[in-house]
Amino acid sequence: MFDDEHALVLLHPDWSPRGHAMVVAKRHVENASGLDEDEWLHVARVFRRAERVLLQLTKADRAIVMKLGIQTPHLHLHIYPVSTTASREEVFAAIDGQRGDPYDAAFVAELRDRLTAASR
Repeated sequence: MFDDEHALVLLHPDWSPRGHAMVVAKRHVENASGLDEDEWLHVARVFRRAERVLLQLTKADRAIVMKLGIQTPHLHLHIYPVSTTASREEVFAAIDGQRGDPYDAAFVAELRDRLTAASR
């Protein structure tokens, strides 16, 4: 999806919701505080670009952001694009992967193109 010297952006395979992505720090740390300041600022910039592009492409109003590290103890930030009308139950159903949207190759290609263009 997107890959540079300090971070990568991946779409989560559950597609719950469409556009559920992860921004992953390249260096193996569990917490943002484990990165040096320049690495963290870089990851934060990548996150900001990814969130903006995901909101544009999904036409979502906001993003829910989570740092879990339960299954994979490595710094990665989940981005869940959602509508402002989504109920708490709908948001948690998406976070729990209880629903999923179908894979969309055109969406993936457009996201990759926009992330790459935004990084220039």
